[in-house]
Amino acid sequence: MNIIKSISTALLLAITLIVQAQKGERQTVVLNDGAILTGTIVADSSDYLVMRIKRPQVITLRKSQIYSTDNIKPAEQGFEDKQGYSIRLSTSVLAGRNSDGKTGGLSFHLSNGYQFRSGFSVGFGTGIEELDEVVMPVYADLRYQPLKTRVSPFIWVKNGYGIPVGDQGEGGYYYYGYYPEAKGGGMFNAGAGIALYSWRRNAVNIGIGYRYQKLRYKQTYSWSGESNNEVITHFNRVEVQFGFIFR
Repeated sequence: MNIIKSISTALLLAITLIVQAQKGERQTVVLNDGAILTGTIVADSSDYLVMRIKRPQVITLRKSQIYSTDNIKPAEQGFEDKQGYSIRLSTSVLAGRNSDGKTGGLSFHLSNGYQFRSGFSVGFGTGIEELDEVVMPVYADLRYQPLKTRVSPFIWVKNGYGIPVGDQGEGGYYYYGYYPEAKGGGMFNAGAGIALYSWRRNAVNIGIGYRYQKLRYKQTYSWSGESNNEVITHFNRVEVQFGFIFR
């Protein structure tokens, strides 16, 4: 649990720093000829206004060209605006059953990837999760977002390997000569959700999915002569996810 708390604190700090770095209102500028430009003001002097219209394009306008800089509701961002590299931070609640009955845990993931014009994105990530063991997954991340709107559904698939960490995973627990040691195993995660693009191509997303983890336990008995045994455990969890997308 100390590991989970440390990771959650670090992720919350990272989210705060990234959000602060990404701040900047999108403004709408109306030119004298009636043309409308929407973007982020980079610099403002007495004679010129420098705007970032679409990364990495930056234009400089004479103030005499500008009729109005009133904020109006910008047109809905196109799908091309969502293309490119992104960082994803997410936290999830994992619910399921074990030998003691119903159980729950927390999951924190950090991944990065590249989204193409088709709506597909590929990447890789890692994190920390609380099952019966504390597990660090390492995985490939595949996503698909079909709509060219600010609010869009998406689906995801993660496939990789889970590595146990913590006391039991290091073989530190023993009882009357019984030494369980957790080994890694395959992981799989799939689900669907909704992404809401709210500012500068960044988004908040929520989703629900299925989480599977396989772990192998090496059991060593030493009181009657050393002997080894291996037990395979399968974890099946329902996941409720909340996250952020930064571009």
